[in-house]
Amino acid sequence: MTPRSNCQNSSKPYTKTSRPDHLHAADREQSWNGADTVYPREAGLAELFAAQVLAHPEAVAIQASSGAITYAELDRRASRLANVIRDYGAGLETPVGVLMARRVDHIIAQVALCKIGATCLPIDHKYPDERIALMLEDAGSALLLTDVRRGTFDIPCLCMDTDARRIAASFPECPPTATNGASRTHILYTSGSTGRPKGIEIVTRAISRLVMNTNYVRLSPGDLVGQFASFAFDAALFEVWGPLICGATIVPLLEGQAVDAHALRNELTASGVTAMFLTTSLFNLVAQTCPDAFRSLRTLLVGGERANGQAMRAVLETAPPEELWNVYGPTESTVFAVTHRFGPDDLGETNVPIGRPIANTRVFVLDSAMNPVPAGVPGELYIGGDGLARGYLQATLTQERFIVVDGLEPSGPIRLYKTGDRAQWREDGVLDFLGRADFQVKLRGHRIELEEVEAALVGTGLVENAVAAIEQGEQARLVAWVVPRDPEHFDMTTVQRRLRQCIPAYMVPARLRMLPEIPLSTNGKVDRKAVAQLIEDLPVPRKQAPTAAIQSTVADIWAELLGAEISEDDDFFAQGGDSLLAARLVLRVHQAFGVHVPVNALYAASTLRGFAAAVRATFRGEMSQDFGQGDPSVWRRAAELPPDLARQIEHNSAGASAPCGLLQARRILLTGATGFLGAFLLRDLLTHSEAEVSCLVRARSEAEGAARIEAAARKYGLWMPELAARIRPLPGDLRQRDLGLSPQRYAALADEIDVVLHSGAYVNYVQPYESHQATNVLGTLEILRLAAHGRVKPVHHVSTIAVFGPCGHFGDVERVHEDDDLDPYADWLRYDMGYAQSKWVCEQLVWAAARKGAPVCVYRPGFIMGDSHTGVGNPDDFVARLVAGCIQIGAVPDLPRQRKEFVPVDYVSRLLISIAAQPENLGHAFHLVPPDPATSVDLNDFLHGLEAVGYPLTRLPYDTWVQRLREDPRVMESALMPVLPM
Repeated sequence: MTPRSNCQNSSKPYTKTSRPDHLHAADREQSWNGADTVYPREAGLAELFAAQVLAHPEAVAIQASSGAITYAELDRRASRLANVIRDYGAGLETPVGVLMARRVDHIIAQVALCKIGATCLPIDHKYPDERIALMLEDAGSALLLTDVRRGTFDIPCLCMDTDARRIAASFPECPPTATNGASRTHILYTSGSTGRPKGIEIVTRAISRLVMNTNYVRLSPGDLVGQFASFAFDAALFEVWGPLICGATIVPLLEGQAVDAHALRNELTASGVTAMFLTTSLFNLVAQTCPDAFRSLRTLLVGGERANGQAMRAVLETAPPEELWNVYGPTESTVFAVTHRFGPDDLGETNVPIGRPIANTRVFVLDSAMNPVPAGVPGELYIGGDGLARGYLQATLTQERFIVVDGLEPSGPIRLYKTGDRAQWREDGVLDFLGRADFQVKLRGHRIELEEVEAALVGTGLVENAVAAIEQGEQARLVAWVVPRDPEHFDMTTVQRRLRQCIPAYMVPARLRMLPEIPLSTNGKVDRKAVAQLIEDLPVPRKQAPTAAIQSTVADIWAELLGAEISEDDDFFAQGGDSLLAARLVLRVHQAFGVHVPVNALYAASTLRGFAAAVRATFRGEMSQDFGQGDPSVWRRAAELPPDLARQIEHNSAGASAPCGLLQARRILLTGATGFLGAFLLRDLLTHSEAEVSCLVRARSEAEGAARIEAAARKYGLWMPELAARIRPLPGDLRQRDLGLSPQRYAALADEIDVVLHSGAYVNYVQPYESHQATNVLGTLEILRLAAHGRVKPVHHVSTIAVFGPCGHFGDVERVHEDDDLDPYADWLRYDMGYAQSKWVCEQLVWAAARKGAPVCVYRPGFIMGDSHTGVGNPDDFVARLVAGCIQIGAVPDLPRQRKEFVPVDYVSRLLISIAAQPENLGHAFHLVPPDPATSVDLNDFLHGLEAVGYPLTRLPYDTWVQRLREDPRVMESALMPVLPM
């Protein structure tokens, strides 16, 4: 593959002849355009960065959670990497893919590429492999830089992890390759109308003119710029190179922080960020929940979609940053072209303007004859100036969208980009954005070519034809209308799943509609106006409420809970529903119809049509009275050990040395350390052994993982700073293959650890088995695989006595023994929680591994209560919610013959570790319950104890108590709300 470049400076100019009535408009547009300022227009990116290294070597270039990196250190690290990249033959404008999740590594890679004059092709690590391969091929990439091995691509790959020693040994200096302002630095991809993404060639001066001697933002040494955007998004050019060529500091922020507005506010304040960019959607989200989140900033830039005046107003009137800017600019004009500072004069605006051109930028609003239109008259927006990209990698596209026009400026022809956006000037020279002129749209900061979505739909093999659009409402959504290949067996969920394998998630329609056919125009293209008319003529319009009375009422309830209009085929969970909203739904249905629909009916049929049918059947008395859920045959199949794992255990356990006890281990892997029991296990492991404890924790970095572990320990009063040095945070995920670890990290972990204590699990009182399968069942399989990798390690598996199900309540079982075969109890589990069902499968997998030779031990605690010494407990468990809920409504249920095996958490932790310390206990199960059956707790006696501590509560029959709870006016705030469906 060879790099391609399309410089269009030789394009023949489009000569326009202005009519007299347009001359005044042309003169006025000329005066409204951005002023030309002096900045290093001809300097290369490496030269600009080197100047900052020379001027401020010890200034901080990157302020990351893992530590600060100075300009001198960044230069050395980038130089080492650059020298290795050169060994692959990369040089001037050679496209090199950069696929990295770790933000600091990605920044280092970009600096390295700029030093040798190569072209950076940033790739979002969340993209599917198919799209990544297409981008690499289309750009002619000669090399792929990654932080972990991923996929198989037909080009050389340099991995920051596996090749770390080679990079570290490289020479720490790298004289920059001579480049200039016209040199290509990046290739950025956006959606393409043919179904293929478009590669846009960015040049140096387009970046430098963004921040150097401009008229909207001031960056200088001492500034800290938040880095939040995906590196594949053009805003990252401002976030990364803006600071680096101005001597400022980059502050990488976590992707999830903007979703938690209060966490974002705290992070911005703590880190001292002075300037940042946010997409309009994220800004709106934060402004709605925490409008003072940006109070510590000097400059906040918001863009990517049409601005929301209410959100802007909320921030301005609460605790605004010093400067709040609405910014506009397609990638082809490199990040920002037009900006507007939002101020008190804009508080009454319904349409927030996009403002005026930034320095060294030209903007024109033209009619179809390429004449400037007067103020107040809509036209198409064209952009010129130093921010323009070189063009697209595809020459034909460049010729279509980048044109040279004569007669607009006295200096002669000017090169312009045809944006496809509609705009109009105000009388004062401020621009209003009016929307797209074609079918290219922006959604939550991502630009989407609707034709690409349609091509992907057809590419699934399940769709004959498709039309995509943005559905406006309180929250805009991408939707599509499709003609299925097989209407009788068409499954929308399957289509969406296939789409996620080939296009980014933001391009997958949230809703699909079926049409019998899609009309075409005479030239064979989709006639979108005819489609719109066809949809209006359908018997059930796409937003028409269902006509059946029950379904119509259920639809109203869904719309109320989900905050969106609902149609028959909408999925409750795809539209934003979760377990708490599911609980509220069940309650609202009971209030509306006087019947109780079990929550598992929603999980079994989560579309409006399906759930309404369940409500209708319950209302008519047609719902089965078998309240069991789940299929034991499914669990039994899931409990079969994969043959490859069985062979691996047999092979590696043959002749293996005797396993060590837990407290003799030098290195222990603990899962679930941020949970209630897990926090106590970690405390006791550290105090009763000398081992280092690696804690698998869902986090993006070791620093974030360490913070989560410490927060959990502090929550329960267990944090001991003097022992923290022996905690090894291990960012990973039980739900992922190889625990979400890189191959080299996985192999190293398998070699390092001596024993595994598996306490991690997902617990939800109302969700079915399927919701627990990924974390619990597949997670246990991954733990068994790790333990069998290389030398076999013992696995201590934390289970629950709930694996026996309610066998005593529904059957005649009076006693269960620790080493009983679990298989006969599967049928009883139909009447228990999905969590218990998943733990039954987990145990069966563990025992299947044991039969192949794996050293395992299983621990089944009773109901874990608070610390016997401090009283610290888990406020979110069922008993804590039951107590709080009873107090809230002043009543307790009568629960005869209901006993619980309550055990203090510290007792469970110490007992488990004591048993695990003896290797001879391997191969057995242990019930961690009160030693004397007489000490198990009768629930009626337990609840009666609330009166003894000052809560006079009325005892009611269970059904009456449930009815009082449902009818309580505060039920939506009740502690029992999340478990009410039980």
